Amino acid sequence: MMNEEKKEVIFLLGATGGIGKLLAEELKKNGYIVVGNGRKENVLIEIKNEGKIDDYIVGDLTRDEDRKKIIEKIKEYVNKGYKVIVFYNIGILYEHLGEFKNYTSEMIDKSYDVNVKSIEKMDNELEKNDLYLDTIYMVSISAFYRGKDWDQEYQKTKAALKAHVEDQLLDTNGRRIIALFPDTIKTGEEGMGSKLKEYPKIPGEIFVKKVVEIINGKYKEYSGFIFEIDNNNIIKLYGINPSKITNAFEYLEKEFIEELGKAIY
Repeated sequence: MMNEEKKEVIFLLGATGGIGKLLAEELKKNGYIVVGNGRKENVLIEIKNEGKIDDYIVGDLTRDEDRKKIIEKIKEYVNKGYKVIVFYNIGILYEHLGEFKNYTSEMIDKSYDVNVKSIEKMDNELEKNDLYLDTIYMVSISAFYRGKDWDQEYQKTKAALKAHVEDQLLDTNGRRIIALFPDTIKTGEEGMGSKLKEYPKIPGEIFVKKVVEIINGKYKEYSGFIFEIDNNNIIKLYGINPSKITNAFEYLEKEFIEELGKAIY
């Protein structure tokens, strides 16, 4: 996605978690201007002072007034001549951080409301404002504990967002759309991922490097790692699932297997 002739701005919607911070830092290293978003202004100020983001906008995608504020911020950058990319970095069930418990149907429904409906609303509102922007969707297990039947429900939520992404393809208006749905538990700077030793994990630092390389197009030819949509060229890339980690990389090139395989522990 990187355009050397024109500075690109990524609005990272979900920049305050462990993976969000690492993503912001890696995106900056790759030359992007990063505008962070989250619900906690103190955290956004902190990561801005640390140099991990260039600017920020406080807001919750589930709130109508907050989405309006985010869109106004996007307009500011568009009007200045920047190419803006929207990056949804969403962790399923993020309102239940740190809870070791089985997830109820009510919590799953709430996850759907937060993660799918709010994104649908945001995309619709961007379109109403004539903002047809390159978009990256990333929804993953993150560092959350998977209780009884949780994976099945997670897959339902993920499938709903995939359906939304595919719907966006019907009229891209020149946008590039990438969807990343890695079925693996990641560890960031903090969180439960580090406590769940029974699950294979990819260290957050390695994970975000791979995500940014994918965004930059380095691994577009590979299969087995993510789910990517690039305008009319649909590439379905699956493969990393904790229950099938032993054969997760069989579709990848040898060099990539060796490089990423060393990170699994």
